[in-house]
Amino acid sequence: MKKYMLCAASLLCFNLFAANTLPLGQEFEIDSQLFSPQTGKVQHGSIQTMMGAQKSFYQKVGDDFVVEGDILVNPLEGKNSTSKGAYRRAHCSRWPKGEIAYEVDPTLPHPERIETMVAYYRDNTKIRLVPRSNQKDYVYFKNNGNNGCSSFVGRAGGKQNINVPDWCGSGSLVHEVMHALGFYHEQSRPDRRKSIKVKWFNIQLKQWGNFFVSPFAKTKGTFDFDSIMLYPSFNSFAVDPKKPTITRRDGSTFGAQRRGLSIGDIAALAQAYKDEVESAR
Repeated sequence: MKKYMLCAASLLCFNLFAANTLPLGQEFEIDSQLFSPQTGKVQHGSIQTMMGAQKSFYQKVGDDFVVEGDILVNPLEGKNSTSKGAYRRAHCSRWPKGEIAYEVDPTLPHPERIETMVAYYRDNTKIRLVPRSNQKDYVYFKNNGNNGCSSFVGRAGGKQNINVPDWCGSGSLVHEVMHALGFYHEQSRPDRRKSIKVKWFNIQLKQWGNFFVSPFAKTKGTFDFDSIMLYPSFNSFAVDPKKPTITRRDGSTFGAQRRGLSIGDIAALAQAYKDEVESAR
């Protein structure tokens, strides 16, 4: 019941069965804005993806460009949007040996939330986040003030930011690191119509692009309502915030959680990084 992205050569999105979540336990969590994704001026053009240059809607939020509320993208300027430079994200989106090197912005308040997230991955998965020494590719947990959480999908190459606002707790950081590991949102699955309905008439017109199916995903298995990568029925993209933007097929609504990875999330990580982890032995 979980989906993930591999390198461009295979671009698989596996979805495995899940029943519940593995909680973070005591955590630093101030997610009053948890499901209020970032919004900004809507633009359309070519962006870098794991499949190379692709046309997409995206929004400019501050100095960043974002899709689906919290996924960072790099727009491609000019007419030549199919250059090799645009293909770098497709070269390999997985992290070798299942290991992510990281640095923390020294101005980031409450750095213990990073430590809690790192320990959570160590204790529940084969993924390891390690303090950077001289690694070329790494994530940088950047102080983002009172703005939004956001991350690139997959290993981008070189330094890549994970934006961490004051309100973003360790559970939300697990979600953002899942993006960095190559995962998209659960509600973006190509086969989602079997499980959910998108209420287009209650979505702000300029936000429609945030509810399109991901053109980069292939799926197996069934939809995971327990996944940490799922957005809730009610969110800030709505015309009427008292009404849902997404429901189950029967019309009932659902919440979303940032308590921890679902059983399906963990199983998907294990399959996605099986080769990398085994090569590290």
